[in-house]
Amino acid sequence: MRFLSHFSMAVALATAGTLAITALPQEAQAAKKKKKKDESEIKISKEVRPAVAAIQAAMASEDPATAKPLVEALLGQTLAPDDQFVAGQLAIQLGGTLKDTGLQEKGIIASLDSGRTGADRLPAFNFFAGNFAYGAERWADAAQRFQAAYDLGYRANNIEPLLPETFFKRNMYPQGLAKWDEILKNANASPTKAPESWYRLARDRSLASGDKVAYATWAAKWAAAYPSGDSWGDAVAASRRTTQSDSIQNLEILRFMKATDALKTSRDYQEFAEEAQRKNLFGEVVAVLEEGQEKGLISSSSPLISEVLAPAKREVSADRASLPTTPSAVRGSGSSSVMMNFADVWLGYKGYDKAVAFYEAGLAKPGADLDRGNMGVGTAHAHAGDFDAAKASFAKVSGSRAPLAAMWQTWIGQQAAPAVPVPPTPPATPEPTS
Repeated sequence: MRFLSHFSMAVALATAGTLAITALPQEAQAAKKKKKKDESEIKISKEVRPAVAAIQAAMASEDPATAKPLVEALLGQTLAPDDQFVAGQLAIQLGGTLKDTGLQEKGIIASLDSGRTGADRLPAFNFFAGNFAYGAERWADAAQRFQAAYDLGYRANNIEPLLPETFFKRNMYPQGLAKWDEILKNANASPTKAPESWYRLARDRSLASGDKVAYATWAAKWAAAYPSGDSWGDAVAASRRTTQSDSIQNLEILRFMKATDALKTSRDYQEFAEEAQRKNLFGEVVAVLEEGQEKGLISSSSPLISEVLAPAKREVSADRASLPTTPSAVRGSGSSSVMMNFADVWLGYKGYDKAVAFYEAGLAKPGADLDRGNMGVGTAHAHAGDFDAAKASFAKVSGSRAPLAAMWQTWIGQQAAPAVPVPPTPPATPEPTS
């Protein structure tokens, strides 16, 4: 994360302005009109006035650099608050003239430490102090100053990413991610939502932390805020790292990826097709491979076409005709797993009502895998557009399937959620041209 360059800092400080300072009594009346209301009581002590006058005279000379040692000498003294503030303002002004950012930093710190900086300038001055500390890799100082500026309402110059970055620079990943969480919540409480780039940054830092659970959490937050095939694909991939799944669960994950357009490569489609083929789910084999062809991810010359798709197509008609249409039509008592296997087949043929009936029949049998059954019922209802029923079923899922059920719940919530305005991308920070 880049901090505000020294060149840009000089520009920003020039824009922020400084207090008009006068050391001589006869000039005080004219300068009074230029002072800001909350700084109108600033008074230079009699002891410091000669030093201030000498500094001003040197700054006005043909060689203003002669004022630098005078300013530094003044800053090095133990000063009363008003005098310290004035010394800081002089350092800022002279630093701008000389393009001396080190002197400007000293001036900012002196102004802040004096306690006399006006309320309208406090946010920016704290940010500038933090930015100088960030550039010098004084991460704790930068964090303190940035936080002060942020708490005072400062939102310019990329402060939001810079603030958590001060923790990541110290390998304090939990604290940095907690700071991101705070920043995103604050941004989303405003009329415009936090930009997607912030979610990506937090996700990237969670991945860099090596904490698989944190990565899964932040990948899911990205997908929840900005749903897309890419974000959902990342959320699924992150979730897979944290849980062990069997073949049936893997197929359930692939179904979710297909629903959220997260199947992005030929390998994704191949995995789905081969997983469905092993279970003789011919309808799903055909559906997923034809989608892959339509997206241009599976070529007509691919072995998947001749070795997987073509055989599945030959089986579809007879397979569908042989299926029982109701649980009561199953020969014998039919175990829970048998009922759910039939449900899987109907799900692949988009017979969602029949799939629900068979899953529910399986759930009613002794020894039923409740999480598998409720996941199936929820998936069938979701595909059918019966979102309330789907959410009720997903809410019953626990164990290793719980993260996938939670992602389904999030996806369902997105289908009817109103769009929230996204703030425009801020202009890039100007850089030196020389």
